[in-house]
Amino acid sequence: MKAQWIRCKNDNCSKRLRVEINDIESKPILFCSDRCLNSIFSENEKLNHNFNYEDPKEVRRLVKNLISQTKRLQNELENLRKIRKTYFGLFKNYNLKDEVYKRKWSFEDEVNK
Repeated sequence: MKAQWIRCKNDNCSKRLRVEINDIESKPILFCSDRCLNSIFSENEKLNHNFNYEDPKEVRRLVKNLISQTKRLQNELENLRKIRKTYFGLFKNYNLKDEVYKRKWSFEDEVNK
C-alpha cells in the first residue's frame, strides 16, 4: 500500500492527512474533523452526534436513506453515461481528421501597423 498526504477538503483548513491507499489513481475526499465536514452542509444537513446506533429503528432509517441516496446517484451516473454515449455517437460516422492549429503569437505586427 502506498501512502499519500491529502489536504482537508475544507477550503478554510490547511491540515494534511496521511492516508494509505491501495489504488494509486483513487482520489479520496477527506475532512480532518466534524467541524470541517459540517462547514459544507447547510443547517438542516449537519451530522447528528446524538444518533443512537443501538436503536434498530434509527439504524434502519439511516440505512434506508443511504440506499435511496445511492440509487439516486446510480441513476444520475447512468443518465450521464447515456448523454456521453449519445454525444460522442454523433461524431462517430463522420471520419473526422485530426487537425493541428498553429498560431504565431507575436504582437510585433500589430504594433507596426
